[in-house]
Amino acid sequence: METILGNSVLDKYFDEQTMSLHLKADRPVLRKKGTPGNWQPVVDPNEIMTKENFNQLVDALFKEVETRDDAFLEINRELSKVMQVGPYRIVIVYAPLSDGMEMTVVKPVKKMSMEEYQLDPELFDLLRNKAKGILISGAPGSGKSTFAGALIDVYHKDNHIIKTIESPRDLMLNDDIVQYSFTYGSHDEVRDILLLSRPDYTIYDEVRNKPDFELYKDLRLTGIGLVGVIHATKPVDSIQRFIGSVEMGIIPQVIDTVLFIDKGQVSEVLQLELTAKVPDGMMSEELARPVIVVSSFLQKRPLYEIYTFGEQVVVMPISTDAEGNTKTPTKTQVVSQYAKEGIQRKLTQILPCDFLIEIKGSELELYIPEYYKGKVIGKGGAAINELEKEIGLRIHVKTFNDLPLLDAKIDIAGGDRKNDPLIISLPEEYRNKTICLLVDDGLIYAKSNDQANILINNRETSNLIKKKGFVIVKTQN
Repeated sequence: METILGNSVLDKYFDEQTMSLHLKADRPVLRKKGTPGNWQPVVDPNEIMTKENFNQLVDALFKEVETRDDAFLEINRELSKVMQVGPYRIVIVYAPLSDGMEMTVVKPVKKMSMEEYQLDPELFDLLRNKAKGILISGAPGSGKSTFAGALIDVYHKDNHIIKTIESPRDLMLNDDIVQYSFTYGSHDEVRDILLLSRPDYTIYDEVRNKPDFELYKDLRLTGIGLVGVIHATKPVDSIQRFIGSVEMGIIPQVIDTVLFIDKGQVSEVLQLELTAKVPDGMMSEELARPVIVVSSFLQKRPLYEIYTFGEQVVVMPISTDAEGNTKTPTKTQVVSQYAKEGIQRKLTQILPCDFLIEIKGSELELYIPEYYKGKVIGKGGAAINELEKEIGLRIHVKTFNDLPLLDAKIDIAGGDRKNDPLIISLPEEYRNKTICLLVDDGLIYAKSNDQANILINNRETSNLIKKKGFVIVKTQN
């Protein structure tokens, strides 16, 4: 472990345990001390940062930017400045963007070698020789950049050509390594430079927005080794952030390995593989599709499947028992919860009538009026087969007469005079719920109040209910 020195006016505010410094004019100085994932705030009530001292410190930092080769003004806006001075990343904000002058200074506590992480030899070989589309993910302050620096040192010792994309340029690297910044060049310019110069590895610190995801994809698909740093609270979250910005089918070509850093250590390693299969939890071979299998490198078992489900891309957790065997029921419950809204929207566009759906495992029960059953199924089942392909589930067509009805004692009152609502009184357990009523061949959704009453103000609906009656077919919170 190497101690990091700044040789800056900021040195007096830092010691070996200080991770960051938080200053606000005329307020006590706040420091975060400790290590990634294990720190605590330290405030000295007697150390006040006056406005005068704040301005003097800012002036001194700007002078260092002008005179030092390792200092850069990365962002220069009217009310905010971002600069990198040696190991210090500095963010300065002025009023009225903030309610007073403030400064945040972050410095790596230590520079670690890969040996200090004590990685499994198989994992070290994966990172050194095999993985080419790596994401280093984790929460802010978890130690992502520190690990990235250690990995860069491994590549450098192997005599690889390495370049970085950073904004700001806060990685502590060997002078042989070129560091680019979007502060002085656009994404297109940086893309052109890297595609023409063709480094062995590019370190992208950090991947934040859509242009970043696009550039990461473009560089990786040309064959350049990519190591991206990205914020995520769970290992799979970093993959989900690429969904929508990168076509699902090429995600495994762009990302093959995800490292999750927690409290400064590698806590999980995910690997991605694209295959064609029936998604776990579905039975019919007709439902086979491209599936990204996300597996734990450390646990040697699949954790997630990613695939299209209707119009949505689903990230499906795979539940296993103690022996590592897949357990289907948990997954099918997730399918039901995750995809039902999308299927509802799709069917609303297609079906000419009211309907109700229930997803059970890999099958869908579709309840419709008796009159429309033949039209929905189609001649020889052609229409329903086409609908099954669009939805991605086996569909059983039933009528409203087949609906399981809820047994409840119900009273109806009112609705006889103009502006007099029809009041449907339900048992106490129906308070504050959305109630689905079957009236003739149509469905009505209504919200019950604190007294478990439903108020129907629409005159036409009130008359229809009084004439035809109704049954409760479903409730939800």
